[in-house]
Amino acid sequence: MSAEAIQEGQLFDSHFRIDTLLGRGGMGEVWQATDTRTQRRVAIKVLLEKAARKRDLVARFEREAVITGNIRSPYICPLLGSGRAASGELYLVFELLQGTSLADLLKDEVHLSFHETARYLDNVLEGLLAAHAAGVVHRDLKPANIFLTGQGDDARAVILDFGISKLLRRGGQHNQEASLTSFDATLGSFAYMAPEQVRGAARADERADLYAVGAVAFRMLTSRLPFEGENATMLLMGKMTGEPPTLSQITGQQWPTAIEAFVSRSLARNRDARFPTAQDALDAWRAIQDRFDLARERCRPLLDRLDAATPQA
Repeated sequence: MSAEAIQEGQLFDSHFRIDTLLGRGGMGEVWQATDTRTQRRVAIKVLLEKAARKRDLVARFEREAVITGNIRSPYICPLLGSGRAASGELYLVFELLQGTSLADLLKDEVHLSFHETARYLDNVLEGLLAAHAAGVVHRDLKPANIFLTGQGDDARAVILDFGISKLLRRGGQHNQEASLTSFDATLGSFAYMAPEQVRGAARADERADLYAVGAVAFRMLTSRLPFEGENATMLLMGKMTGEPPTLSQITGQQWPTAIEAFVSRSLARNRDARFPTAQDALDAWRAIQDRFDLARERCRPLLDRLDAATPQA
C-alpha cells in the first residue's frame, strides 16, 4: 500500500484509524487519525511513495523526526512518535492542534490588529529561540506553517513543519547538510525567504528565520508583503536589489518609530544588519509591547486605533 492509497476509515499500521485528510504537499500527506490504543486524536504525516524513491528525501523525512523530537517548546508542534508501517510507509505522528493556520486567518481577516500581531509574533520568536538553541534553522517560516490554537488568554501561535530545516554545525561537528541540499537550488517560500537563501539553501542561518519573521509581521500588520510582483522573477529581483517599503508607505498612515525599526531591521537585505539572534529580536519586540501596554493604561484611544489596525504615531 502506498501513501497515495490511504483512505478515510482504514486502519493504518494496525492501530491508527484514518479520519480525514488535513493537507497534501510535494513530499507527503497529513491525515487526522485516532490512535485506537489510547483513543487520542493525532496528525500523521506520511511520506508519499514517489518521494520515498529518493534517498535524499527519505533522509530529510527521517531527519525531521530527529529534529522535531529534540525541540521542546509550547510554540513548536510536538512530535509524538515515528515509524514505518507494515505496508512500508514512513510516517511521523504529531499532536493534533485545534484552530486554524495564520494563512487561513489572514485570508479571512486581511490583516490583524497590533494586539493580535504582538502576541503571535512573540510566540513565534519563542519557538524559534527553542529551535535555534537546538541547532536548527527552520528555513520555511510563513503563515501556512504557523498554526493558531486556543482562544482569549490561551491563544498561541505554534510553528509547524520542519521538513526542510537545517542542522547547524556545533562544536566543529559535521552534519548531513551538504548531501541533503546538493540537489536544491533553493528551499522555502520565495515571499518570506531571505535574500541569501534565494542564492542557496545552505547559506541560511538563524538570521534567515528572523528575516521571515519580519515578512510575516509585515503581512499581519498591512495585509501586504514587503516585496510583491506579477511573477516570482519580479518578486525576487525586488528582494535581491531593493529595500523593503516601510509600513507607513504601504498603509498611508504614520506608524510608531519602534515598530517601523523592528520590521526594517528584520528585513535588512544584509543579514549582518538584522537582529543577530532570536533572543535579540524577542527582547526588542517585548520592549515594543511593554511600551504599548503602558500606553494602553495611559492613553486608551491610541491603543484602540492600533488594535483596529489603524496605525497612529
